[in-house]
Amino acid sequence: MSRAAGLPEAQGGRAAADRRHSVVHRDPFAYCSHPSILRLSTGEWLIAFMETMRRAEVLHSPSDPRFYNVLTRSGDQGATWSAPVVAPGYDWYGVECPSLTQIPGGDVLLFQWRWRWQPWAPGRARPAPPALYERTNYPWARGNDGAYAHRSRDLGATWETGRRIDTAPFEGAYTIRSAVALSDGTLLYAVTDIPRWRQIYLLHARDGGATWSVGARVAVSPDRQFSEPCLVLVGGRLLMLAREVVTGFLYQAESEDGGETWTTPRATPMWGCPPHVLALGDGRLLCVYGHRRPPYSIRGCVSEDGGRSWDIAAELIVRGDLLNANLGYPSSVLVAPGRVFTVYYAEDREGITGIQGTQYTV
Repeated sequence: MSRAAGLPEAQGGRAAADRRHSVVHRDPFAYCSHPSILRLSTGEWLIAFMETMRRAEVLHSPSDPRFYNVLTRSGDQGATWSAPVVAPGYDWYGVECPSLTQIPGGDVLLFQWRWRWQPWAPGRARPAPPALYERTNYPWARGNDGAYAHRSRDLGATWETGRRIDTAPFEGAYTIRSAVALSDGTLLYAVTDIPRWRQIYLLHARDGGATWSVGARVAVSPDRQFSEPCLVLVGGRLLMLAREVVTGFLYQAESEDGGETWTTPRATPMWGCPPHVLALGDGRLLCVYGHRRPPYSIRGCVSEDGGRSWDIAAELIVRGDLLNANLGYPSSVLVAPGRVFTVYYAEDREGITGIQGTQYTV
């Protein structure tokens, strides 16, 4: 079924060809959101997403200590999905959105930022300065723990707990996207400085992800708020696209020297957040993003020149019949050259927020 009954398709773009919508996971007692998908070397698809209890209002991970990262997998290109399991364990609660990477050699990394939580009487004054996403009507207060990269040697079945990553001089590190492996084996994460959510920098590892160090600053501006980057390798060039909260447009920067130096971030014509970039297997790139204003939708844009320009005139509507702004965080895998599966979260007609997907041709 290409759209929900009685709901119009989104305007201002063209519908992606041969779309097939599906439900990955739906739980009427839970709030499930912020998925990231990874195609494993075995051909299996692995999705990590956020799960907490369903509440009267929408709370995202910086506001709710009940959030876990959970994993589901498919061995039949999304036709069926396994029952979700918590990763890396049940003591890792109140975490941020997950990032999955399969590194050279086959191990899988789960990157997490973990908050720390303490009881707090509703109505009591919060510690100064007030933090973004704090809620005064709930009996908890949020603090910081740190960034961790957990390792699985069996494709996500079991996990070794990662060590806390030293991010000084930055306050923290958060990403929802995979790491990039350079030709010399160096692994790079592009991360947001959390909990400020205003600038982006690199973490790098040269030992297979065992130890991580702070690298170059990628994006910062006094009048812009950069966050939730996606880093990809295009030939020998690094391309970073990021969410920019002030304008709502995606920004991008590039590096020709392995991430040591970066161009000044510039606006793209794509409005939405956050970006995920996928190579289509035929020389083109696809960037997908959530569109949180009417018409509510999941959209995409193609580049035929390695990300130097984006064909906004032919903007794709991946999913155009969504009900409200409680949506987004799309992430894609390649089914075949030019054929894509994109996973995202959205609220359905019964008010249940779950993980959905669309397979389509670009």
